[in-house]
Amino acid sequence: MTYDVVVLIEREMSEGDAERVAALYARHDDTVNYHLLVSSHPTQGLAGPMALLGSSFADVAGLSASPPVNRTTTLTGPATDRPQASAGTALADPRDDLAAVIEHSSRRLRARVGGGVNVSITHGEILLALRTLVNSTHSQEVVVVAWPETAARFICSNWTTRARKELKVGRVRVVEHDT
Repeated sequence: MTYDVVVLIEREMSEGDAERVAALYARHDDTVNYHLLVSSHPTQGLAGPMALLGSSFADVAGLSASPPVNRTTTLTGPATDRPQASAGTALADPRDDLAAVIEHSSRRLRARVGGGVNVSITHGEILLALRTLVNSTHSQEVVVVAWPETAARFICSNWTTRARKELKVGRVRVVEHDT
């Protein structure tokens, strides 16, 4: 049997992020399939885990008019507060280099889990894309890699419980991004 997990990221996963996600399933009995969902930060609409806090579950329920688009493109725009993966190593931002985010994040996660990682990209509503990916892969869990302040807000707002029910998954985990 297989166990499917969607991993939602807003920016490039660091080595520490990949290690923490892999550790969640290191002792799992079934083969774990990872489905990495990357938000491309569109200039309009919702994007990334931070935006999930302010959006409604109408998006998850499929009432949004903006379907996810799963294609690879490179977006350009002004660089903003780039977090550091480690001393001197900047993490890529999808607005600047979507290809680097996908390449580095999937490579790091593959190295930690010793297997395949499927990648999906959304240019639309992140909640709708998340719901679509969970349904199409029959995923049992969702892991959101979020910045420390975002992770705290997810936990305080009880978002994970609501998301678990709306997405119809056994568990939604929030992993604090390694900064």
